[in-house]
Amino acid sequence: MRVVGDLHAYVWAGRDNNCNSYVFARALTGGRHLVVDPGHVTTPSFREPGLERLRDGMRADGVDPDAIGLVLLTHCHPDHSESAAELRETGALVGIHEAEADLYRGWGGKVDVLLREGDLELGGSAGPRLQILHVPGHSPGHIAIYWPEHKALVAGDLVFYRGTGRVDLPGGDARALVRSLRRVSELDACYVLCGHPYGHSGVIEGRDAVRANFEALRASVLF
Repeated sequence: MRVVGDLHAYVWAGRDNNCNSYVFARALTGGRHLVVDPGHVTTPSFREPGLERLRDGMRADGVDPDAIGLVLLTHCHPDHSESAAELRETGALVGIHEAEADLYRGWGGKVDVLLREGDLELGGSAGPRLQILHVPGHSPGHIAIYWPEHKALVAGDLVFYRGTGRVDLPGGDARALVRSLRRVSELDACYVLCGHPYGHSGVIEGRDAVRANFEALRASVLF
């Protein structure tokens, strides 16, 4: 599903836990694509084909799944990162924040690009200019990706519809999560693209809807 510009959303519709994936189509030189959070190859409980469904969705949108050049992980939890290894075998580079790279490597992942806070320019002068935001809390090296041109925030497991990511997993930090929520709530965002479809697709569209979601979180999380 195209969201805005060449940014596409692939909302998980299975019974098992898996993440939403987002694709910046033709963002790289040579018309290759950037995928954020490709999710599970196969989900753990119901054995649903996560990566295959992502590829099918891309084909339906006219986005060649064999032309993925870069995978960025908002964090290393397997429901977001497992497919990265398989995509790397087909030629994609894998990037993750430097604060989470050792944990990802410890689980067998391989890292080509260490991400830090700051601007990320893709595809030369014609490519999208993205901003990498280090937003820990759900995990130590969690990132969000902001596209100022279209006011779109890929939020990973920091922000859900009327909810936030959990902090009771290793490396979780409730106080850091509150600081990160406060930070992203101040962005000029018309799209918030969440890591999971919990009670909602996770694609929050429109400045008013985005503001209302942050207001609901502010009331419940007290940030």
